[in-house]
Amino acid sequence: MKTIVALYDELEDARDTVEDLVDEGIRRADISLIARDVNGKYTEYVEGHDTGEEVAEGAAGGAVGGAVVGGLVGVLVGLGAFALPGLGPVIAAGPVAAGLAGAATGAVTGGLLGALVEWGIPEEEAEYYAESVRRGSTLIAVRATQTQTDDVVDIMNEHGPIDVERRAAYWREEEGWTGWEDETEPYSAGEIETYREATTDWNRDWEKEEPARDAYIRAYAYDLISPEEYARYEPGYRRHYQNTYADSAYGFEDYDAAYRYGYTLAKSPRYTEYGWAQLEPVARERWDEQYEDSAWEDFKEAVRHGWQEAKQEVRETF
Repeated sequence: MKTIVALYDELEDARDTVEDLVDEGIRRADISLIARDVNGKYTEYVEGHDTGEEVAEGAAGGAVGGAVVGGLVGVLVGLGAFALPGLGPVIAAGPVAAGLAGAATGAVTGGLLGALVEWGIPEEEAEYYAESVRRGSTLIAVRATQTQTDDVVDIMNEHGPIDVERRAAYWREEEGWTGWEDETEPYSAGEIETYREATTDWNRDWEKEEPARDAYIRAYAYDLISPEEYARYEPGYRRHYQNTYADSAYGFEDYDAAYRYGYTLAKSPRYTEYGWAQLEPVARERWDEQYEDSAWEDFKEAVRHGWQEAKQEVRETF
């Protein structure tokens, strides 16, 4: 599996991207979105989605925000509204949003940065994404199989995602930016407009000095599991399958998903201090979201074994 990420300055572009991804066959449960509610209007539309009243009124009155958010409510899983350190009010949906909701209530630390790192994104790049959202961009993250990756990247690039590396270069060179900080105030609507004008002018000058980057991919794909690292565990997982599940109705390919899932839980910084009793409810909830056709009771011991084996190595490195 891969995590594929893109950023858009306009919420309308993000909505169009999500709709095209769903039309392409990407599961709604595999699509995450987060956008700041800069003017405090999106929350009204999200909270009114059960009756449709806020969305209908916004669309009828010509409110672009209401129509756009209404479209997202219809296509994304669990679109909600809450507040986060460094970002203020946001709307968010999908698996990343579950971690963000916990951060908003104090149940989980790490906020957007922690949620992105957990999804397999290197921390430096995750800081770029979090900072860009702070400055008004909308983030879309998609969990995709290897065979889906090219199609997802193509769809994301069709809707004009921003060049986050170039934006980060501007922050460092023009503002002295050194990294994400929760304490930094999010941009106001006026500051976002000024910032985008400044980066547009800076980009024109930059392009005169730097060679063009042909076919530059602005939607980035990250492995959720390093194939090389996981390969060290796979023989042990195969032995466990042969000793435990060889006579079951499922082949190793089915159980491999459970071993991999347990492995990712062990490697996640968020769950470093968790024992299995504390981790299992979280693991089950996420499993039911990701593998809705595979009963937890059939696979939980394989998940636990995958977690234990990888967890043991994590302990031995300290």
